[in-house]
Amino acid sequence: MSSFHGLILVRKPAGITSHDVVARVRRILQTRSVGHAGTLDPMAEGLMVTLVGEATKLSQYILEGNKAYQLKARLGVETDTLDITGETLKCSDVMVNEPQVREKGLALSGTLNLEVPVFSAIKIKGQKLYEYARKEQDVQIPIKEMKFWDIEFLGFKNLEAEFKLKCSKGSYIRSWISHLGKQLGCGATMSALTRYWSDPYFLEQSVALEDLELLIQQNRPCSAMIPLEHALPAVKRVRIKGHDQTLLANGQISHDLRSFLITMFDPQEDEIIQVSSLISGKLLALVGIEKDRGFVIKRVIKY
Repeated sequence: MSSFHGLILVRKPAGITSHDVVARVRRILQTRSVGHAGTLDPMAEGLMVTLVGEATKLSQYILEGNKAYQLKARLGVETDTLDITGETLKCSDVMVNEPQVREKGLALSGTLNLEVPVFSAIKIKGQKLYEYARKEQDVQIPIKEMKFWDIEFLGFKNLEAEFKLKCSKGSYIRSWISHLGKQLGCGATMSALTRYWSDPYFLEQSVALEDLELLIQQNRPCSAMIPLEHALPAVKRVRIKGHDQTLLANGQISHDLRSFLITMFDPQEDEIIQVSSLISGKLLALVGIEKDRGFVIKRVIKY
C-alpha cells in the first residue's frame, strides 16, 4: 500500500496524540511519507485528515480549511491548559442557569480576539509556547483573531455546557470556552472535544485505525482513502496531454496551457488550479499566480 498517494480520513480516538496517529498510519501503510492537516489535542477525538505520499505536498491547501467541533465545557473550573487534563488554578461557584449559558454561548459568534492557550504549539522567538509554560518561563501570550459561527446550544447539565460550532483555521476551542467562562463569571475549561468536519470532509467518512489496518491487511477497498486527484474537490481543474504534459513534468508551462489558465483563473477567488492528465486522470501539478511572474508551478506531483 506504500504506492498510495492521497488522503486518509482517520477517526482519532481520545487519549493519543496526533503524532501517534501519524506513526500508526506509517506502520499500517509501511511508508515514512505521512503527515496531517491539523492537530487534535490528545484528549480530543474525531476527524483527522492524514496525508500520504505526494499528498504531503498539499498540506498548506488542506490546512486552510474551516473546521467544526462538538464540545463540552465544565463550568466553575479553570486550569492552566484550558482543558480538564491540566492543573486546576481556580474553582468557583456556578450561579448561572441553562438559559443564561445558552444566551452567552450563542453570543460568542463572529470575530473574537482571544488569547492563545499557553499550552499550544505556536512559536514565540523560535520556541513553542508550551515549552515556555513547562519551564515556567515568562512569555507574552499572543492575542489572535479567531472566527466562530453556526453555534448550536446542545444542553447544560451537571455543570457541563455542550455546544457545536464552526471556526476558522487556527482558532482554539479552548480559548472560546475560557472566554465563555469569563462571560458567565464562573470560569470554564474544556472537558470533551470532537472534530466532526474539516472542510470539505466529515467525520462520517472517516475510518478507525484498527479498521484501516484490517482493510489494508485484507487488501479491501476503503472509502476513507481519497486518491490525490480527488483531494481538492473545490479547486478548479484543467486536463492536459502530450507535449503540454511533457513540458509540465520539466517545470515549464506550455503556451496552450497558459492560454487555458488565463481563461479559467479568477484572481478574486482562485489561489491555485489543479493540472491533471487527460489520459490517466492523475494530478500532475498545482499552478498559481505570482505578481510580476504570472503563472507559476507551485507543486509538481511525482508518482
